[in-house]
Amino acid sequence: MRVLITGVVGGMGRLLAERLLADPGVESVTGLDARACFPPVPGMAFVRADLRQPEWTGLLRDTDAVIHLAGMGWPLPWRRRGGEQERIEGTKALVRALAATPVPRLIAVNSAALYGPQPPGAVPETAPVQGYRSGAYARARARIEDILGVMLPAIPDMAVARLRTAWPVGSSQQALVRHFAQGPVLACGLEHRRLPVVHEADLVEAIGFALRHGLTGAYNVASGAALTFGELAALVDQTGACVPLAWVTLRAWWRWRWGGQRTPPGWVRSLYQGQPLATERLRAAGWEPLAGPREAVGAALEAFRAGL
Repeated sequence: MRVLITGVVGGMGRLLAERLLADPGVESVTGLDARACFPPVPGMAFVRADLRQPEWTGLLRDTDAVIHLAGMGWPLPWRRRGGEQERIEGTKALVRALAATPVPRLIAVNSAALYGPQPPGAVPETAPVQGYRSGAYARARARIEDILGVMLPAIPDMAVARLRTAWPVGSSQQALVRHFAQGPVLACGLEHRRLPVVHEADLVEAIGFALRHGLTGAYNVASGAALTFGELAALVDQTGACVPLAWVTLRAWWRWRWGGQRTPPGWVRSLYQGQPLATERLRAAGWEPLAGPREAVGAALEAFRAGL
């Protein structure tokens, strides 16, 4: 099987490429990204191009499966806030290219932030996409999901799996614990609200599982029961008094606008609006996470503290 990974530069893309290159059923892996891939991933062919550029589309003629890391990017700093629109337009360009040169299989990986606010309880794959009500970060993920839902049915011969993932954490995915380790976690009245996470290795395995087993349709990906914010605060040693959510959001905006941090208020809002994800559908297909939420956060926290 010849695989093309879009958005390969970054922690998740590199991990996925390395995992697929070790799979005997994968003949070759090509990475595509507008950013430079450094250091190179041994064994992976890399093409530097924006999805909106037409030059890369010839790669599809020699591709059996495309893995589109559609909404996996972490928030962008203030100076690159237009990058969210680039991700949306890139998804449109990819689907247009697939319509012109069909590929047998597509796996689109997006953030579960696309669900937005939902009724209490675990969120199933059938829940409506309401990320438009959760700020700019979730809104962009919801738009990507809507684009896929509207445009992909025009390519009837392509098998499509859409993975909606909890917040990825691990030794190479430290953004979440870095954010909470550097500031208050407990928003008043939300101590018992849950934050769904998934270990980076389990997410990579879920993508590989969907590829190997030919899954189609939408699947949630998360590591067991979600952590409460009270449990998360204890893990990152931020168990002080609670603060108003408005103060957390304002602080995030200030650090994003003036401090160069990747903590826009829309992203913070998505964190505190998160709910557990129902993963029974993917588990019924045969996938099981190896790490629980505490282990996942612990791995990211250990790597974060080691780098201080």
